[in-house]
Amino acid sequence: MHRRDFIRMLGAGATGLSVMPYVSGPYFQGTPHTETDIVIFGGGAGGLCAGLQAARLGAEVVILEPSPWVGGMITAAGVSALDGNKHGAGGGLVHTFREELVAHYGSYDALETGWISLYNYEPHVGQAILDRWVSSEDNLTVLHGVAATGYERTAQHRRRISITPVDDCYLPANCQESERTLTCRIFIDATEYGDGLPLAGIPYRLGRESRDEYGEVPAPAEPDMHMQDLTYAATLVRDPEGTPLPVADTDRARWDFFACSTTADCENPDSDYLGHDVHSWERFITYAALPNDKYLLNWPHHANDYPVSEAFFEDPFYRKKQLRMAKQHTIQFLRYMQTELDHPEWQLATDEYPTEDHLPPIPYIRESRRMVNNSVMTLEDVVPTHDNPRAPIQPDAIAVGDYFIDHHHARHHLPPDCRLNEDYPDNAPFQVPASVFVPDIEDPCVLVGEKSIAVTHIVNGCTRLQPVVMLMGQALGVMAAHAVHDDCAPADVSTGRIQHDLIDAGCPLYIVYDITPDHDLFEPVQRLAQAGILRDDDPTELDPDAPLPASWAARWCDRADLSEAIAAPGADQPLRYNDVRAPLLNALNEDSDVVSRADFVAALHTVTNAE
Repeated sequence: MHRRDFIRMLGAGATGLSVMPYVSGPYFQGTPHTETDIVIFGGGAGGLCAGLQAARLGAEVVILEPSPWVGGMITAAGVSALDGNKHGAGGGLVHTFREELVAHYGSYDALETGWISLYNYEPHVGQAILDRWVSSEDNLTVLHGVAATGYERTAQHRRRISITPVDDCYLPANCQESERTLTCRIFIDATEYGDGLPLAGIPYRLGRESRDEYGEVPAPAEPDMHMQDLTYAATLVRDPEGTPLPVADTDRARWDFFACSTTADCENPDSDYLGHDVHSWERFITYAALPNDKYLLNWPHHANDYPVSEAFFEDPFYRKKQLRMAKQHTIQFLRYMQTELDHPEWQLATDEYPTEDHLPPIPYIRESRRMVNNSVMTLEDVVPTHDNPRAPIQPDAIAVGDYFIDHHHARHHLPPDCRLNEDYPDNAPFQVPASVFVPDIEDPCVLVGEKSIAVTHIVNGCTRLQPVVMLMGQALGVMAAHAVHDDCAPADVSTGRIQHDLIDAGCPLYIVYDITPDHDLFEPVQRLAQAGILRDDDPTELDPDAPLPASWAARWCDRADLSEAIAAPGADQPLRYNDVRAPLLNALNEDSDVVSRADFVAALHTVTNAE
């Protein structure tokens, strides 16, 4: 079936997006089965980027998104303040997204409204950007309001995916509306919860691993089911004429938990007893300030974080109930802000989301089911050795991140004798290897993304953030598109080929903060890192116009088997033009006596690329 006929059959419109919040009627009245190259279950930050990248490489892609919006964390969950991967660490679609935000708001300075992020924006603005991206891709179809509920192997390289309306997903299989199916070459689980893992028979875990399992010293002695809280975020707007939400005595009874969320209501601001510093109201309300006098309510201390358990992931009825309660918890905190803290001017924004309650369509899920394979990413993969400025190099790197190991647990704020204590070392800019996407099961048709990649509970704290998930999504898209083209298993796609395409797409595989994707040195730096010439002991900023230390030149030439190209000057001296020999000499610009870092990197790339 031709793709455009497929879209008409689904009643989804020319762009692949329904005009209504959910695909309904016409979808379930058409042909019950069709084929595509790639099915992505989940159109969140990672799933959408995977779909866009695969479509741009020629694959036909269908995204199944249960909610009315694509984007996941960055729009549909309302977490409209990008965490980490600043400057040159945020390339690819992350960079494009930030640039389009700048085009809307006028400057990067206009995005620095809150102190939690350099990139703050209104969710509906982000959603409009993503909608434009989707509508521009003829090979990409997004179906809203549906979920994958079945996974069947029909041939060695073919999988049949059953699709059900989201409301029916809570019913027993024999009570669900008649399913429709898609047959695909590659199935990607990019859901917020890891709901595709049990469908495809992929081993997974929830909670924390034991200390002995992966040698992570800060892990607990025994495995347990502690996992990060979810948050039902809210977008607020300042209205000087605002009035408080109605408050009953039963509401006030729930507010004890909120005490010490700020100094405005805290009898004992002892950080040792509380487990966190207590911030002022001003500090709180500027934390995630958004443009146009709005605010992202996603405060980590005694506020709207909401604990989850194993049943939340495994029992759909329980999940639905808990999500209702998480919403109520956020509304209770808003009542507390308006009444107890005496700030009725902060109201729910009514112009952000396509929901009746004006809350985001989905919650912010920090931790989900996590795949278990033989290449689980552990603490030693994100913590630097010796005094290096980076974590150890991953030869098969396909994405980068730099956020600290950030875990949200309401249990952190219990009294000291019953508190959940987690004390982790400082991590550093890190690389994500391609192996975290690939299950060990004998299935050449499935990949895993979002927060369900093969990482430990600890490492999830730094791989779960929006930019790194988006970059991982692009890598998934490249891997899946090549697997389709070559009719092979994703694991058999050459890592070098994936890395090459990602660099061409402006995705950094090695963080150098002052070399952004639009910089002339972006490709030279990335290719030199790919070749193993730039490593974990090299700086995270290049300062391109500065003189190059001779010790750097000698180290890099040694790694490139060009040690004869550099004379042996003092290690602390700047490299001079007269110290350089062929073949590097011919590639340098003789603009001054001292060689700049930019000129040397460009010359080294030219020479090593030619060889």
